[in-house]
Amino acid sequence: MLKTLKTYGFLLLLGGGVLLADQAAKAWVEARIPFGRQLTPLAALPWLRITNWHNSGMAFGLGQAWGPVLLALGAVYALGVLAAFPAISNGGWGMRWGMAIQWGGALGNLLDRLRHGYVTDFVAVGRFPVFNLADAAISLSVIVLLLGELLSAQEASPAAPAEASSPEAPPVSEKTPDA
Repeated sequence: MLKTLKTYGFLLLLGGGVLLADQAAKAWVEARIPFGRQLTPLAALPWLRITNWHNSGMAFGLGQAWGPVLLALGAVYALGVLAAFPAISNGGWGMRWGMAIQWGGALGNLLDRLRHGYVTDFVAVGRFPVFNLADAAISLSVIVLLLGELLSAQEASPAAPAEASSPEAPPVSEKTPDA
C-alpha cells in the first residue's frame, strides 16, 4: 500500500491538481459566460479574452468529426499512463513532471468529452485559436519533457578524461640490444 501510494502519489497530486484547476475554470466559464460570448477581463490587455466555446475536435479546431475517436484515444492514453507510471516514476524529474501534467490535462479534456461530447475552450489570445487549461497543460508538459531530457542528457554526458587534457606522454622507444 505504501509503495503504491509512493509510486502514484506524485501523479495523483500534480495530475489531479491540473484536472481540478481545468474543471473549476471550465465550470466558472460555463456558469457565467453564455456560449459564444466573451469578456475582456483586463482593459489594458484587449487581446486577452475569456470566452465560452465548444470544440468537438482537437487542438486548433482540427478534426471536428473525430470526437468519438478522440474520446477513445484519451481513455487509452489515461489508462496507459496509469499502467506505465511506476516505470516512469523511476525516470528523471522531467519525465515525472511532464507525464503528470500531461495526464491531468488529458483527463480534463476526456472528462469534458464524456460529459458533453465536446471540450469547453475559453482562453482567447489575439488571433490564436481558443484553448483551455487542459490544452495549456498538455503543451507545457511537452516543454517540461524536452527540457528534462535535454538537462539529463547534459548531466549524463561523460566528462573528458583527465589524460585527454594533460599533454601526451612521450612515446616509449623500443631499444634493441646491440649485438
